[in-house]
Amino acid sequence: KKEKYGHSPKLATFRGVHFPQLQAGLQNQGQIGQLEGHYLLCSVKPGAGSVGGVWRKNLQPGDVLAAHPHVLWYSRDRVLSRSKRSMAFNDPNYPKQWHLHNDISRGMDINVTGVWERNITGKGVTVVVVDDGVEHTHQDIQPNYSAEGSYDLNSNDPDPMPHPDLHSDNHHGTRCAGEIAAVPNNSYCAVGVAYGSKVAGIRVLDGPLTDSLEAIAFNKHYQVNDIYSCSWGPDDDGHTVDGPHPLGKAALQHGVIAGRRGFGSIFVVASGNGGQYNDNCNYDGYANSIYTITIGAVDENGRMPFYAEECASMLAVTFSSGGKRLRNIVTSDWSMQQGTGCTEGHTGTSAAAPLAAGMVALMLQVRPCLSWRDVQHIITFTATKCDNSSDWRVNGAGFHHSHQHGFGLLNAWRLVNAAKVWESVPFLVSYQSSVMKEEEHIRTYPDELVRTWKVSAADLRQSGMETLEHVAVTVTITHPCRGNVEIVLVCPSGMTSVIGARRAIDRDAAGYQDWTFSTVRCWGEKAEGQYTLKISDHSKMSAVGVLKQWKLTLYGSSMTYSEVKDRQRVVEEAMSGKYLDSSFSLPCPPGLDIPPEIISPFTSNKGGCFALHNNPKTSQSWFAPTPQHIMSHHNIHTANSPHMLHVQCSYPLLFSFLLKGKDCVSFLSCRV
Repeated sequence: KKEKYGHSPKLATFRGVHFPQLQAGLQNQGQIGQLEGHYLLCSVKPGAGSVGGVWRKNLQPGDVLAAHPHVLWYSRDRVLSRSKRSMAFNDPNYPKQWHLHNDISRGMDINVTGVWERNITGKGVTVVVVDDGVEHTHQDIQPNYSAEGSYDLNSNDPDPMPHPDLHSDNHHGTRCAGEIAAVPNNSYCAVGVAYGSKVAGIRVLDGPLTDSLEAIAFNKHYQVNDIYSCSWGPDDDGHTVDGPHPLGKAALQHGVIAGRRGFGSIFVVASGNGGQYNDNCNYDGYANSIYTITIGAVDENGRMPFYAEECASMLAVTFSSGGKRLRNIVTSDWSMQQGTGCTEGHTGTSAAAPLAAGMVALMLQVRPCLSWRDVQHIITFTATKCDNSSDWRVNGAGFHHSHQHGFGLLNAWRLVNAAKVWESVPFLVSYQSSVMKEEEHIRTYPDELVRTWKVSAADLRQSGMETLEHVAVTVTITHPCRGNVEIVLVCPSGMTSVIGARRAIDRDAAGYQDWTFSTVRCWGEKAEGQYTLKISDHSKMSAVGVLKQWKLTLYGSSMTYSEVKDRQRVVEEAMSGKYLDSSFSLPCPPGLDIPPEIISPFTSNKGGCFALHNNPKTSQSWFAPTPQHIMSHHNIHTANSPHMLHVQCSYPLLFSFLLKGKDCVSFLSCRV
């Protein structure tokens, strides 16, 4: 009670101990927190009259305190045994999964355990492994297997089970699937980064791969599968220039338009393992695409491994194998042929891409309506620097980037916290220069052929573009030994990108035929200004190469430079985890199911828009407008119709374009 010991005028005695004596050995520490009427009394002297003295005389404390008329209840404080909520799995190889929790080199892991502790495990998200199959009966994979998202394109049946082969190497997809979604606490093998997610398999690499087959794979079950993990690409031999062909390109574009209920399929690709051959991922059309997330590798020390490639289109890196004395990735393995069901030898950027896909699954659990571009932005905003010996440059928007590591190391804690507070970015717009016909000889280094293109505010006004995301340059160059050619792009801020690096063993005389190089190094910078293309010939022969033609394409949005800086502040403020620990939630618009049969075959391949027939039975269809027209808020004429185009916003993530004619009504929908 509020009346303390010693306030009663009448002295009380109990077993020879006076209460004033008893009180003399106590000190009132004040009210306990916000509990009114509850006080903490501490013994300050060990003398005979203290509480401790009373207890040493074998008097029960309950008897002493119960005798006082103003004490209703008491409890003696004791040290309680409490343990922090930490992840303790019984999977035997979990302690060896240094990429998930590195006890030797602190900070050299993906920083995921704090996310798991908040029950963020990828629940509700499906990641599909596009590969040589997935052993879905594997005890680490079976509980999380999604049959609905799976298919075998090599055998044309629904079961993506890998087939035994001559070299016993069809374990690749199973290993990747285990990295993503291996279940914990089953006393077997290891744990996946998003062990609450579903994992599917598309078997396509165990046989001849055609353009059409690849296109089908990229869009297979794209309303079930959220993320496509692709740990493969063209040959990493230091002289190949290849990528998706027309159908594959169209499928990637279509996936980000119509996949995942209109929020866009997320394609994660490995940057390649040709580093020992001086290969570069700008010669890989999958890594060069604006529709993919290009992921490279670092070893357990955060350094670039011998096999890793570099390029200007690298978005980020995560962990994988290194040299002989460094640890590899521990994950599930197939049990067929030579397989044991578990491996400590998963390596290369093939192991890095699934880790990234798993981290994206964690992001989508806390914010399911992130668009494919939202995910790219969040990676850019949250990746952290590693390996200070790399060629880090800070661009005009304050983002650091290196050709070796992209924007840096993926960090699950930072990704998920940023996703929780991320507001959808404005929809994508683009600007394209005219095709510059040159027929100019390329100078021998240190001289160089320099070409510029100025983008004015008036040029950008029609599209509404303010800041950059991807910048692409498409070139046609003839040269008897193209590996000697180096191509550099300089953005208006002065940020330099080596978009066409020299390759010592590329002696191909084919040159570059309408090949598109891209860079992300100017992300967030102002789009307006002069772009400079520098081309030099490092061969000993003089003036043998010719720049036939080139064009510049900018991709970005109406997000202003100040809005980019505001988002950077918001993201950093979220890193304490306060939003993950609260009921905070941003609203999500509904997705949009787009039946394939209503997509017009006459869809423009520019700008990522597609035409939708109002009535699939009618013969009337419309071309999507060019990217420059998409952002126009004025009535404009389309290329094939005299009717006016009226723009209306259906909800924040999708924009619909209503074309009104005399006899039909059609809609055009645009990706974000």
